[in-house]
Amino acid sequence: MQHITNQYFKTGIQMAGVPLPSTNSARPVGMLKNCPAHFQTPLMSVDKLAENLGISSIHVKDERDRMKLGSFKALGAAYVIASDAAEGDVSNTTYITASAGNHGLSVAAGASAFGAKAVVYLSHTVPEDFATRLSKIGATVVTVSYTHLRAHETRGNL
Repeated sequence: MQHITNQYFKTGIQMAGVPLPSTNSARPVGMLKNCPAHFQTPLMSVDKLAENLGISSIHVKDERDRMKLGSFKALGAAYVIASDAAEGDVSNTTYITASAGNHGLSVAAGASAFGAKAVVYLSHTVPEDFATRLSKIGATVVTVSYTHLRAHETRGNL
């Protein structure tokens, strides 16, 4: 068996203009205070599950309503847009992506929250209700007759 060392372990891949993950928890907390869509999400007790597992309590952080995205993992792009907004006015900025999932929702929600514009490219195979959801958040949706991968390539050629 051959072992290969990950040369990017603990350093990441350095890409110009792409911020590394932050270890400063005060920064996102400060940005959240400036986010018009921010509110504290509830901590819920799941008594029946705790009882079934034979433990005293289980608490679950309910993130379904955060920015109306339905999941915590959809916050990545919104965080980047919030970071940009913390540096200055983003109202003349357009964020463009090709995504049929959480990333597209995050770009749309982040742009909407901070007064920027969002354009989301979707493959024609993506259900119309997802395009409608993006539009309701404020994104301009562009449907292309390519596969999802081809949509990403189109985005890079704008």
